[in-house]
Amino acid sequence: MYPRLEIDMKKLKSNVNNVLEVAEKNNIEIVGVVKAVNGIREIVEVLIECGIKTIASSRLSQLRLIKEINPNINTYDLRIPMISEVDELVECADISLNSNLEILEKLNEAAKNQNKKHNVILMLECGDLREGIYNEDEMLDIASTVENKLDNLNLMGVGTNLGCYGSIMPTPEKMNELIGKARKIEEKIGRKLDVVSGAANTAFPMVARGKLPDGITQMRFGDCFYVSDLDECFNYVMFDEDQESFKLQAEIIEIYDKPSHPIGEIAVDAFGNKKEYVDKGIRKRALIAVGRQDIGDCMHLRPLDKKLEIMGGSSDHTILDITDCDKEYKIGDIIEFYLMYENLLMSCQSEYIEKKFIY
Repeated sequence: MYPRLEIDMKKLKSNVNNVLEVAEKNNIEIVGVVKAVNGIREIVEVLIECGIKTIASSRLSQLRLIKEINPNINTYDLRIPMISEVDELVECADISLNSNLEILEKLNEAAKNQNKKHNVILMLECGDLREGIYNEDEMLDIASTVENKLDNLNLMGVGTNLGCYGSIMPTPEKMNELIGKARKIEEKIGRKLDVVSGAANTAFPMVARGKLPDGITQMRFGDCFYVSDLDECFNYVMFDEDQESFKLQAEIIEIYDKPSHPIGEIAVDAFGNKKEYVDKGIRKRALIAVGRQDIGDCMHLRPLDKKLEIMGGSSDHTILDITDCDKEYKIGDIIEFYLMYENLLMSCQSEYIEKKFIY
């Protein structure tokens, strides 16, 4: 059945172990993130087999599954909780990221009702402008309140997010900024924090190059286990192409010579985007049966055939220029791609893409 996502479990295990080896050299705890792979059971089991003790997602159903697989694994909620989910969160998450007092109070109440002590990490703003406490006085007040008044919460530590919204690079300077804020909180509450959680996958090159400042104790990694898509932005190759463990396969359903520029009055595409097209004359174009509903932005796919060019796509189709390819493609042939983060995220959760595990 196609489209299909092939997952090479031996390569995946090797990639995870390589990340853990780098982390161990830097005395960093790795939180294994499974959100991008939709918490697929087989992948969760690989992370556990490799020795990861804490696994994270922003989806509570995935955290619940992790506990079913192994109740001894620490589960870690990545997204600031909704008030409507605090009861369920305390049931299935051992740790959560938080940034405001109102939700922390609700979490404390839920933990009290369940006779539990719930661990919280305060997210602090270091410039990327997604989640995080921005004002320093407010940061200290919230930390003090959690420490001294919310008896069913344990202030485990602090963290920050970089690169996901504002595209801010995780640099040693940014990590030192987080460490500085952690030290102010420690002075305020009179004890050392257990965790200072630095940035996520985009920080791996900094860790691997030995530039992570002392004081960062934890990193939240996921994407860097699964795909090597940091190459151009960070001048760092996570692993060689032949070590990519995820491969998308899609079937050709049409081949025609067609103009490269649409004919007629141009408006917007199916997703409301105003696009510009380059006129290259008549080209041999192939349609494959996979689209944005399955994989997100098809322009992020990385074809194994380097002479193939991705032209664009719609919800159900991706359009390829195969004019310069050495292979004489025909209808029914299978085209293979490596993925970037968005493609991984979408294809893993799509029920319309078959998952094939290779052992």
